[in-house]
Amino acid sequence: MDVNPRKIPTQRRARATTDAIVEASTQLLVEGGYERFTTARAAERAGVSVGSLYQYFPNKAALAAAVIDRCCDEFTVALEQALAGRPRITLAECIRAIVDVILVSHQIAPDLHKVVIELAPRIGVADKTDSMNRRMAEGIEAVLRLHADEIAPEIDLSTAATIIETLLVALSHRAAMAGRQEQNDVIASETTCMITRYLAAG
Repeated sequence: MDVNPRKIPTQRRARATTDAIVEASTQLLVEGGYERFTTARAAERAGVSVGSLYQYFPNKAALAAAVIDRCCDEFTVALEQALAGRPRITLAECIRAIVDVILVSHQIAPDLHKVVIELAPRIGVADKTDSMNRRMAEGIEAVLRLHADEIAPEIDLSTAATIIETLLVALSHRAAMAGRQEQNDVIASETTCMITRYLAAG
């Protein structure tokens, strides 16, 4: 299954066209799922011809992959922004910032999050979400290293970052699949407390 774009837009107008197509595809996937999703419907929703769409995307799998790409990129940027400047605050505040991005103010809406979870392995692009998760763990590890003096010396920071990332991703996926995002504030508080206690020195 070819999920790669036919060509990468370089001019502003071409980028605007592909952005519109990806946004239309996102809406359609959330509204009707992958089975009802077609390139013709995506082109119609985006206000472009099917021929224009095919200049960039060979099939609906490539469109879905582009949606997943954009979701992963947007989430990674949101996490990096949340962690920027964190050396000035405590470890507990950093952990809460990480938890908030992943569980509370997740940049991927719950319905779209569910689409990404289900579609990535189905169309053979699980490596995209895996890469996002690795970048998430790396970001968490970087924060932990900045606060190493607040963390128990026997804890391996790389391992701890992987554990925290795995826990938070599992919780966010479960919330998305269950449609219980309204409970995330409570879950975030409890999770922050649990992680902070796990890391705490003394």
